[in-house]
Amino acid sequence: MSDRPLPPRPPARDVANSEVPDGIPTRPQGDVAVVVRLVWSDGGEEWRAARAIRWTRTHVMVAWREHDTDPRSERHTWLRAGDVARSISWFVPPERTPA
Repeated sequence: MSDRPLPPRPPARDVANSEVPDGIPTRPQGDVAVVVRLVWSDGGEEWRAARAIRWTRTHVMVAWREHDTDPRSERHTWLRAGDVARSISWFVPPERTPA
């Protein structure tokens, strides 16, 4: 291990579309790879790879890392089920040149 201090991390942004459901499951239910839509408090929006760890009929608790290589940057939030997908097919694929 290095004795060098880690560079300071920027403050975590708040997730504006976070919403806690009624009747929260108390135990983790799985570890399912998902893609989530996050709306940030500063107005930004992004789709990000995450893991679904708890869910209800209407909401999903997801976990993701702000910095892929830093396990301490893991964040958890509840999102509406409509902001979580197991796969997506509506992204526009890159243009391909004919062979």
